[in-house]
Amino acid sequence: MVSQRLIILSLLGLVSFIMIYRPQPQEIKVNVAVLPQCPLAPPHTSLPVLPPTFAAKMQTLRPIILAAAKRHNKPSFSGLSDSEFAEIIALLLYNEHVGWLEDDLPFLQLLRPFYEKAQVLVNQSELGSNFSVWPANLRPSVALEIIQQRIPLPKSTAFFTVPISLAGSQLKAQNFSSQKALFAAITTEIRQEDLAIEYLAANIERGVYRAKVENVPISWQTLAAWHNQGVVEPEAMCANGKIRDYLYRTATFRPAAQRLIAEEKKAQFGPQTSLLASP
Repeated sequence: MVSQRLIILSLLGLVSFIMIYRPQPQEIKVNVAVLPQCPLAPPHTSLPVLPPTFAAKMQTLRPIILAAAKRHNKPSFSGLSDSEFAEIIALLLYNEHVGWLEDDLPFLQLLRPFYEKAQVLVNQSELGSNFSVWPANLRPSVALEIIQQRIPLPKSTAFFTVPISLAGSQLKAQNFSSQKALFAAITTEIRQEDLAIEYLAANIERGVYRAKVENVPISWQTLAAWHNQGVVEPEAMCANGKIRDYLYRTATFRPAAQRLIAEEKKAQFGPQTSLLASP
């Protein structure tokens, strides 16, 4: 037990050091009139390459993605077709699968299963935590907001509620006596592929509601920024270096996501893909 805990803490310490050490892009001021096409500065890393094994995995997940999109998209409200909504789900799954450091150092992909497992174990251990969980890279605290149908208001500690449901979830927050136990149970759900996609689709739906509250045009950029940093306001999106890097990287996966939802057998892409595809 002690050795397992030391391994977990060592792996998480390494991940935390890497994320802290990463150079941050310079903040910029952006003219709101040109949005939502904000200028996406190239990240400090190589362009991402989609592992063939994950491309094949996404083919098996495609029916789950389509079903989740149909449940969580309201076309008359979002302005998106179910296929467009599904593309955004796929887009974010692609982007979350391999991190920026692994783009530069592909051999680190071998370590990914270990630190993903480590974060799950810490969340579920007596230590308790709120580490992000793959495949959707959601924190238990965000998943809890989804369960409670709450969406934070901009620049406020207040929330508003929306009628969002989670197909397949068995959790009732009121049945847990502690946040630690609740987060452990949530971690168990959001590490499962089908439920992770369901939570991700629900979070994208929350992004649509938040964009409506802020009177913001809805696009894949808006909803990707919501998933990444919990903001949808265009000027805030473009002024945030982390979001700009995230959007730039996410843009490389758009052709793969579009082909996947269009039923092509091979949703692959290479570094030659146009990065600034239409929004």
